[in-house]
Amino acid sequence: MALSRPSDRPTRPDLTARDFLLIAGLPLALLLLTHVLVAQRSVTGESRWLSLSPDTGEYVKMISGLPASPPFAYRRLVPLLASFLPLPPVRALWVITQTSLLAGYSLLMWMLIAIVRVRRMAACLAVIAFMTSTRTLLIVQNPFLLDAFSFFMMTVMLAAFLADKAAVFGLATMIGVLAREDCLFGAFGFLAARRRLASLVVVFAAVAAYVLSRWRPPAHESAFLGFRAAMHASFYAKAFFAYGFVWLLPFLGLWIARTSDDRRLTPYFACTLGGSILSAFFAVDTTRVFLPILPVAVVAAAIVFDRLSGSPIILGVWLVVMLANLGIALPNALFPGSGEHLKELEDWYVRLAVPVVIQQLVGLLLVIESARRIARQRIQPPRPATEEGSRIAILG
Repeated sequence: MALSRPSDRPTRPDLTARDFLLIAGLPLALLLLTHVLVAQRSVTGESRWLSLSPDTGEYVKMISGLPASPPFAYRRLVPLLASFLPLPPVRALWVITQTSLLAGYSLLMWMLIAIVRVRRMAACLAVIAFMTSTRTLLIVQNPFLLDAFSFFMMTVMLAAFLADKAAVFGLATMIGVLAREDCLFGAFGFLAARRRLASLVVVFAAVAAYVLSRWRPPAHESAFLGFRAAMHASFYAKAFFAYGFVWLLPFLGLWIARTSDDRRLTPYFACTLGGSILSAFFAVDTTRVFLPILPVAVVAAAIVFDRLSGSPIILGVWLVVMLANLGIALPNALFPGSGEHLKELEDWYVRLAVPVVIQQLVGLLLVIESARRIARQRIQPPRPATEEGSRIAILG
């Protein structure tokens, strides 16, 4: 069956005070809930899972004006910003993470309602789907890295891309690349989707920012780890659990959008996904490298939930299964002391194998049922807004 057209969506809404309360309130509520539940790293943490990571030590060196090893030494922007805050280095990184994460998801909420024009319910569910994903929870669990700021800049880039603001996109890309190199992938997505002269300028500026930040490299360069990692099952397990069954939502959303103006999301998503996979061969933590797809995946997921707006029961089940991830994805307060002796996240999944498998299977069944319902929807022609529009529709 054919799908209903994007013209079925409501026209660009006039945002009210209640909308802005929702845009800021939902991400804030989810962030506070995550802080209550998830066991986080701290200065006083003793186990490998709860103590400060070696990466944090490198950024603390940079904030203090000391040299760091690559690739951390190239990521100068956030440590520079942190050095201006009247806080200890670790606390400054924590503040930047919380602010960036909240701002990024609030911007996504605004983008979904004001630019993509999905229903508010769909926007809320899409944000919940990815704020409760393992990839986002890891940002909260280790708030002393640069991931949150990078995510915020990626979200600004996507908003500029969807609003067709090339200058804003270029500026956000350059700032993002100076923070973390994975923002570069969005520039190639912009080029692949737009194919304009402005896109080439954006890519040139982004590459220039990337190269100039490495103009005087440290003594030791970051190394290519080879393709041997792809030969291990743990590589694919870590990649899958970055988003779990929610991985399938953006693909379904991009399939829905293939006949609408939103189809430009497909090349953008492809470039960010390809860049993430490439990064996996230079990084040890496979789960973390899939950050660049996060903003565009939220938008694609919102398109799916928007099509399911007439099925409140299945949407309710979606909500329950996604929120359940807060108690399953990482060691948390529901299992007191669960992170005290944990070394690797894989050990946690082995310990909770049964609930993890059940949740993922239920999620996969939800995706299949959602796809089935969407595929059965017929095209409903948009209702003409004027009498002239009615005559045009009849003649057509």
